Amino acid sequence: MLKINIFRHLKSTFAKVVFLLSIVTVGLLLLVLTLYFYTLQQEKQIFKNSNELYNEEIEALLKLNSESYSSIVADITYWDEFVSFTKTKDINWFNRSVANLVETYRVEYLVAYDKEGNFLTKASTSKISTRIFIPTEVFPILNEKKSNKFYLKIPEGIVEVYGATIHPSDDPFKNKTQPSGYFFIARLLDKNYFTNIEEICSSKIKFYTGKETAGKTVFKIVPLNDFNDKKIAELYFKRAYDIDFSITKMILFVMGLALFLSGIVYYFYSVKWAKLPISLIKKILTSEDRNSISSLKNIKGEFRYIGKLFEENLEQREQLNKAKEKAEESDRLKSAFLTNLSHEIRTPMNAIVGFSDLLENHEISESDEKKYREIISTSGKNLVAIIDDLVEMSQIDTDQIQLRYSEFELEETIHYIFEEAKKRAKNKKLEFKIENLKGNLPQKVISDKAKFEQIIYHLLSNAIKFTNEGNVSLLYDVDEKLERINITVIDTGIGIESKNFDYIFKRFRKIDSDHAIRGGGIGLGLSLSKAYVEMLGGEISVQSLLGKGAMFNFYIPLILKNKLDVALTEKLGIVSIDEIEKTPSKKIETILVAEDDNFNYLLIEKILKLKNYKIIRAEDGEEAVEISLNNDNIDLILMDIKMPKMSGHKAFEEIKKMKPDMPIIAQTAYTSSEEVEEIFKTGFTNYISKPISKEKLYSLIEKVLRSKNII
Repeated sequence: MLKINIFRHLKSTFAKVVFLLSIVTVGLLLLVLTLYFYTLQQEKQIFKNSNELYNEEIEALLKLNSESYSSIVADITYWDEFVSFTKTKDINWFNRSVANLVETYRVEYLVAYDKEGNFLTKASTSKISTRIFIPTEVFPILNEKKSNKFYLKIPEGIVEVYGATIHPSDDPFKNKTQPSGYFFIARLLDKNYFTNIEEICSSKIKFYTGKETAGKTVFKIVPLNDFNDKKIAELYFKRAYDIDFSITKMILFVMGLALFLSGIVYYFYSVKWAKLPISLIKKILTSEDRNSISSLKNIKGEFRYIGKLFEENLEQREQLNKAKEKAEESDRLKSAFLTNLSHEIRTPMNAIVGFSDLLENHEISESDEKKYREIISTSGKNLVAIIDDLVEMSQIDTDQIQLRYSEFELEETIHYIFEEAKKRAKNKKLEFKIENLKGNLPQKVISDKAKFEQIIYHLLSNAIKFTNEGNVSLLYDVDEKLERINITVIDTGIGIESKNFDYIFKRFRKIDSDHAIRGGGIGLGLSLSKAYVEMLGGEISVQSLLGKGAMFNFYIPLILKNKLDVALTEKLGIVSIDEIEKTPSKKIETILVAEDDNFNYLLIEKILKLKNYKIIRAEDGEEAVEISLNNDNIDLILMDIKMPKMSGHKAFEEIKKMKPDMPIIAQTAYTSSEEVEEIFKTGFTNYISKPISKEKLYSLIEKVLRSKNII
C-alpha cells in the first residue's frame, strides 16, 4: 500500500526508475554499513577487554613485586637485636647483620633511625650518594601505620621506599610496644629496574610525560605517590596489540564505495541526459536565472538553441527594466533637484528684489543703504555661483571640460583662495588657520589653476557652511618623492556619518539634516571637487566623526617645468608666468567697449570710469570693427561675444587683420568649457564672464596690458 502511494506521487518515469534504483542501492549500502560498524564495535570491545586484562596483569605484577620487599622490611623490624642496636648504636653489628641486605635483595639503600627520628647509620650502593633523604614527616605516619610504601624524588632520580617501625620479637603485630626506631630500604627506579620488570611482563616501561600515544598498543599508567599520597610521577607500561581488523574494514569500505559510486554514476548520467535540461528550463521560467541559461546552452542538441532563445529574451527584459529604473531614478532626482534649485534660486532672488525695492525709499539711513547693497551683492554672487556650478556639471557630463594647464605661484594661489573663502564667514565666530606642513615649496607648479582654485574654494566653503563655531584649517605640502601636491581642509563642524562618505560626493545629494537644509546649496560643490580632482589625475577622500568635524584630503600630481620636455609642454599648452613682464603701471587712455545691451554697458562704463579710463562704445560687431580701425588711440577692446550684425568672434578676426597686436578681452554670459575653449582658440587675449566683478575686471585689464607692454 505504501509503495502504491509513493508511486502515485512520482509522475515521471525518470523519477520512478531513479526511486527504485535508489532503494536497492541504499539497502545494499545499509547492509555494508551495518557490517562495517559491527566490525568497529567488535574491534573496540576486543581492545577494551585486552587493555583491561593488561591493566590487571600489571597491577598484579607490581603488587607481587612490592609484597616481597614489604615482607623483608616487616621480618627485620621485629627483632630483639635490632631493638638493642637502636640503643647501643653498634655500627659493626649493623654492618654484619643488616647491611648485607643491599646485595642479597638488590636494593640500593637502607637506613636506620632511633625512636626520636635521629639518623643512626645507612648502607647503600654507588648508585645513591645522597646520605639522608627520608623526610621527618614520615615518622609520625609510620607510628600510626607501622609500615608504609611510598616514592620519593632525590637527586639520583625517583626511589621506591619501604619503611617500618622497629619492635621486639614478642610483638610481631607491633601493637603491644612503642617503636624503638625506624628502618627503611629503597630501590632506585633506573634502567636496571625497568629492564627486570620488562622481562617479566613483556612490556616497555618508562616515566609518563603526557606525550605518549597508544596506537596499536595496550597500556597502563601507574601513579607514584609520596608519603602524603601526592603524585610525584607516573610509570607508563605498554605492550604491542597485534589483533588487526584493517583488512576486514577495507573490504567492507571498498564494497560500500563501489555501491555508492555506481549509484552516483547512474544518477549523474540520467540527470545529465534527461532531468537537468528540464529542471533548468523550469528554473528559468520561474526565476529567470542567468546561470541556468548558461548551463542550458552548454548542453548539446536542441536544448542549446532553447537556451539561446531564453538568453535573448532575458537580455531584452533586463534592458527594459534598467531603462525603467533609470527613468524612475531620473524623475526622482529631477523632481528633488528642481525643488531644491527653485528654493536656492528664489532665496537670493528674493533678497535682490526685496532689498532693491527698499533702496527706492529715500528715507533710509546711509548705514542701512550700505547694508542693503552688500546683501544684494552677496545674493547676486550666490546666484551666479549656482548657475556656474550647474553649467560646469553639465559640461562634465558631456565630456566638454578641457583642462588648461599653466604655470602659477603655488603658495600665493593657496593663500589667495584661503583669504577669499574667509570672507564667507564674516558673521561666524570661527578661527582660521593655514599652514605649510613641510616648507620649501617649489615656487611655481603646473596645473589647471582655475580647477585647482575651485577645488580648494569648494572644500573651504563647505567647511565654513557646516561649522558654526570652532576652527577651519587649510594644510598643504608637496611630496616630491611621490610627486604630489597634498591639500587638507579640517573643520570642527557637525561632522559626517561614515555611511554617508560616498553619498556626499554624488551630485544633487545632500544629507537629510536640519543643518544641511539651513546651509543651503544644491549639492554640487563636493561632486565638482571630486570630478576636478580626478580630471587632474588625483584622488579625494574624507574622514569624519559625527559631531566632531570633518577632514577632506586630496592630492594632484606635482608637475614642475624644469622636469618637462618641450613636446609635453606644447601638448599641455603651458603658459609660464615668467613671460609676463612686471613694469610700472600708467593710466590707460582709451578702452573700446563693444556691448549691445545698454544696462551691461552702463555697468562697465561706471566701473571703468572709477579708474579714470576713457571709454568708447560700439553697439554691434560692425561698429566695433569700424571704430577700432579708424582710431589709433584705442589701447584695449572689451568685446561682447554675442552681438547683432557681427559676432564677437568675427569682429575679432577683422580687427586682427589690421591690428594684430591689439589686446582684445572677450566678455560673455556663456561660461561653459566649450565656449571658453572657443574663445581661446579664436585668439582672444583673455576673457571675463558675466556678471562682471569689478575687482576681477581691474586685475584682468592690468594683467593683459602689462603682458603687451602697454602699461
